[in-house]
Amino acid sequence: MTTTAPQTNTNANTGVGDIDQAKSQSNHTWEFHSSSQAWEGVQEDADGNIISSAAHRDPIHAIRRRRRLRARHDAAAGRRVVRDMIRYIYVVIDLSSCMNEKDVLLSHSQSRISCTVSIVQTFIAEYFDQNPISHLGIVLVKDGVADMLTQLSGNPKLHIQALDRGINEAAVSGQFSLQNGLELAGRSLGHMPRHGSREVVVIVGSLSTCDPGDVLNETLSKLKRANIRVSCIALAAEMYVCRKITEECQGTMGVALDSNHFKELMLAQCVPPPCLVSDNVDSAETTKTCDFVHMGFPTRESSDVPSMIHSSSGRGLTFGRTSYLCPRCKAKQSELPTDCAVCGLKLVLAPHLARSFHHLFPVPAFQEMLKPPQLQPDRGGNMLVVSSTDCDAVCFACLRDVQVRGEKGGVELRFQCPDCQNIFCA
Repeated sequence: MTTTAPQTNTNANTGVGDIDQAKSQSNHTWEFHSSSQAWEGVQEDADGNIISSAAHRDPIHAIRRRRRLRARHDAAAGRRVVRDMIRYIYVVIDLSSCMNEKDVLLSHSQSRISCTVSIVQTFIAEYFDQNPISHLGIVLVKDGVADMLTQLSGNPKLHIQALDRGINEAAVSGQFSLQNGLELAGRSLGHMPRHGSREVVVIVGSLSTCDPGDVLNETLSKLKRANIRVSCIALAAEMYVCRKITEECQGTMGVALDSNHFKELMLAQCVPPPCLVSDNVDSAETTKTCDFVHMGFPTRESSDVPSMIHSSSGRGLTFGRTSYLCPRCKAKQSELPTDCAVCGLKLVLAPHLARSFHHLFPVPAFQEMLKPPQLQPDRGGNMLVVSSTDCDAVCFACLRDVQVRGEKGGVELRFQCPDCQNIFCA
């Protein structure tokens, strides 16, 4: 007697219960997910943890997340914060062969170095706009050697033009040396006055560093003695040596996920980092002191006949019809703010100090209005909006109607000023 084994009908439609049973019996969850959608919803929450939820990709949730991060800031939390109005910062750029590679996350058509140059130029313009009396310099590292592209200067045009002339894809070669870049920037920052902050921002795209010595034992101790804050932005992956140095020097460490995140990490360096005052009064090293800095307010002069003036772009003496007269030595300068080329007096204007003071006295955090508008605007145009108590559905600044539903179906965000209690749009 012959028995036939039961055959499985492969053409039959598999039910939902069979799929759930197969998933429960399998030890690998990734077998039942498409490889193209595995990392589609991966995001980071406010604490830096990886989350996978479609709700966090909503732009409104992204705005609320950024507001929560700002609310956790030291100034918003009411802590005692001291910020340096005058900053001395060096940007160390990796020019190793890894920077010549094309990264689809940063740019589909440009290499890493091309994307880095454009973002650094944007950072320079924004940095001097928010810190007009500060200084900046650029250090390039390639072939294991660090070179000074521009010295510390307060002229943004000088740095932007130097990046256009000195950095291209042909200049990329060799290996990256973190120690040489930090040593060169640290020696220059060591001569800067104590009343300003000393900072180094390292942009690295390499996965290794070729150093002549031990950077953690030799260079790190020098940076800490000189009170130099080191921050690092990685374009490929995070290196332990970069994380260790940034933690010891009280800096920040970030890995760029895409070009927008890279730009966000760079622009975050425009805000002066807080210097927390130690509670230990007896400690002279941790106590922050305030020093008087001599500044001069020059007068603007114009003449029909060109005269000799000191150029702030590194060209020495030039001819010009418009100049700024130093109140101490009467030397003529071409641009402001700058340091007098004769007596070294810092020459500024009142708007420059005002733009630097807004970091010390930030705008208070606005409160998000979760309830929908109660007072609808007058469609006839006869209503005069004096304050948001007259109509809370209109932005007090731009007079635009704050709709209940946004363009994508979500509720449009409205914020209320804690001082004047007026409503503003996002």
